Amino acid sequence: MLTKSQTQGYEPLLRKDEVKGGAIYAEYRTDDARLTIEIVKTASRYGAEVINYCKFIDFVYEAGKITGVKVVDQLNPGEFVIKAKAVVSAAGPWVDELREIDHSKTGKYLHLTKGIHLVVALKSYPLSKPSILTWGDGRMIFAIPRGRTTYIGTTDTNYKGNKDEVVASREDAEYLIRAVNQTFPVVNLALEDIESSWAGLRPLIHEEGKSASELSRKDEIFEAPSGLISIAGGKLTGYRKMAERVVDLVITNAFDDRVLKNCFTDNINLVASGFANYSEVQSYRMLISARVQELGLNGMYANYLVGNYGKQADLILNDVKKGDPEQELALAELRFAFQHEMAMKTP
Repeated sequence: MLTKSQTQGYEPLLRKDEVKGGAIYAEYRTDDARLTIEIVKTASRYGAEVINYCKFIDFVYEAGKITGVKVVDQLNPGEFVIKAKAVVSAAGPWVDELREIDHSKTGKYLHLTKGIHLVVALKSYPLSKPSILTWGDGRMIFAIPRGRTTYIGTTDTNYKGNKDEVVASREDAEYLIRAVNQTFPVVNLALEDIESSWAGLRPLIHEEGKSASELSRKDEIFEAPSGLISIAGGKLTGYRKMAERVVDLVITNAFDDRVLKNCFTDNINLVASGFANYSEVQSYRMLISARVQELGLNGMYANYLVGNYGKQADLILNDVKKGDPEQELALAELRFAFQHEMAMKTP
C-alpha cells in the first residue's frame, strides 16, 4: 500500500486534489493473439493437425452421437468431413449457436458483453506505469503504456449485434476518454488523439439480475447427450486449467480404454521461447537491438520483436530487404506470417 505522496510519486499525472493513497500489485501484460498463435504452433510441433480458413457447417451423427464435423474450405471452396472420437466446442461467442445446431441448448446460456480498447500516442498520454481507473458507474478501466503508445480499456456493455462486426463506437470512445481526463486532468485527450482501436466479445455465463460488469468470469463446461462438449466463460489467466478440465473429460468419455502418456505440457516451451531465464532474454534483446539499429530502425523495435516473437525475431530480421526500414520490417513480418503461421491472405 502507498501513501498519498508515494502514489503521486509513482504517477505524477494523477489528480492531486483527489488522491488519498494507492496500491501496487503484480500483473501480466500479455499479447493474447500472439500467445494463441504460439500455442497452436507448439501443438503442431507435437503432432496436432491444424486447419485454418475452414468454416464449420454442421455436426455429423451416428446413432444420435456426434462422430465428426462438416466444414467448408474457404480458400478452395468445397465441403469435407472431419471424423473424431470426441468434439469440443471452444467457440467463444458462438458456443450457444453450436449448441442450438446440436439441439442441446438447455439450462445456462451465454451473456455477451463488448469490450473495447483505444490506442493513443504515448506523448498524448505520457503514463509512466499501468494504472487502474474507475469512472461514473464504478467500472474498472486499465491504462497501459506500451512502446510508443498507451492502451486504454476496456468498456463492459451488453451486446446483441452481429458477432462478425464488433467495433468500437463513438460512445465507447467518449466514455474512456472522459474517464482518463477526469482522473488525469493534465492529459486532456480528444477523439482526434485516437490512433486505432479494437473490440471483442466476452462469452460470459448469464446470471439473472446482474449487469454486464457484475457477471462472473468463471468458465463453465456443458455436456450434451450427443457427446458435444462446450466450454465458455473464463479468462486468459486460467486457460491451462480450463484446457486440463476439458482434456480430462475427453479422455474419460472417449479414450478410457487406452493407455495414454502422462501429461507433460508443463515442461514444454512455446515455439517462440527457449529462454532459460530473464538474463537470457536481456542478452538476446541486446543482440536484436544492435541489429535493428544497423537496419536504421528505432531501438524500441528490439523490445517489440523480442516481446512478440521471442527468438523468432532473427527469422524476421534476416528477411528485411533494403528500402524504408519500417516498411520493410512490416513486410518481413507479413512474410513470416505466411511462411510460419498459416496466414494465406491479407484482409
